[in-house]
Amino acid sequence: MPKDQFFFNTILRHSGKNRGFLLVLLISCTLFFLPPEWMEGLYGKLIFPFVRILLHLISWIPFPLIYIPIVAIPGWIYFLLKSSHSWKVLVLKHLKAVIVIIILFYWLWAFNYRRTTFEHRFEVSVPKLDSASLFRELIYAADLMKTQRNSDPSRYTPVEIEELVRPSVKTICQQFGYTPPGKIRVKALYPKGTLLRIKTAGFYFPHAGEAYVDGGLHPLQLAFTIAHEMSHGFGVTDEGACNFLAFLATQSSTDSSIQYSGAIGYFRYVAGAYRYYFPQAYQAFRDQLPLPIQTDLDEINQAMRRYPDLLPKLRDQIYDNYLKLQGIKEGMSSYDNIIDLVRQAREQGLL
Repeated sequence: MPKDQFFFNTILRHSGKNRGFLLVLLISCTLFFLPPEWMEGLYGKLIFPFVRILLHLISWIPFPLIYIPIVAIPGWIYFLLKSSHSWKVLVLKHLKAVIVIIILFYWLWAFNYRRTTFEHRFEVSVPKLDSASLFRELIYAADLMKTQRNSDPSRYTPVEIEELVRPSVKTICQQFGYTPPGKIRVKALYPKGTLLRIKTAGFYFPHAGEAYVDGGLHPLQLAFTIAHEMSHGFGVTDEGACNFLAFLATQSSTDSSIQYSGAIGYFRYVAGAYRYYFPQAYQAFRDQLPLPIQTDLDEINQAMRRYPDLLPKLRDQIYDNYLKLQGIKEGMSSYDNIIDLVRQAREQGLL
């Protein structure tokens, strides 16, 4: 049989499946363009909670589920090399597979981007950040660290931290309208540096319904980072909002080690902004911090330097464009919105 005839026969043989596929694609495109208030009710209150109930059924699995597709890659490559199909059939099948993966990405989580934005749930009305207010924020973050540091702030394992922060994250997310049921897992990913080398500490994997943090993170970074990624699991898409909710969650904890992780995480954001504009003044401020806190900050920096970025500019450009495509107009700079959000929270008495 000629290859072209085989190609068209293959398409006709699967025409029923193709019609179903096209129907799902059409529905997905329709949902993508619905108004946010519609998606808040349809996806946020109906579809996503159902998704989280289903994903809860596999939350007991102890290892990162992303290892499964990674391990399957060699088999997929072998299939390609050994396949007797024409290149046209292979291209068609894999194009369809990619589209299915993207559709699942949206149905399992990413339609949260189309819901009511966080800035509409929590409007910031504090005056624009200037040098004086930035310095006050630096003092506030430093005072938190001084108050919350105990004699053994790194005493918990990642799994213990996950269990400790989950109730606080759930409560805080519910206050802002993110109420999906089920248990959201955040697991350590190895080998160490896998994520840090692409300039990220963690990420949420919608296809498995769980999040990951890099196994190379300093223990003091874990509670804040785990709370951030867990917030994604509750349907929060904005990176600055996840930072903010992670800070609120850690600060609402009754455990000083969890609180301290949030405090030092927030300090590093404020310090980065202040150091950019006033490097000498920042160094003088840092030098007067208690020696144990200076040591903690130094150890975190040393841990991060063990895993230098690979192609950082390319990664930043790709992720910045991805966030903007999903409606996060600030792109990667949205991470730094935590400062204004924390200022607004204090103004409203939330802290």
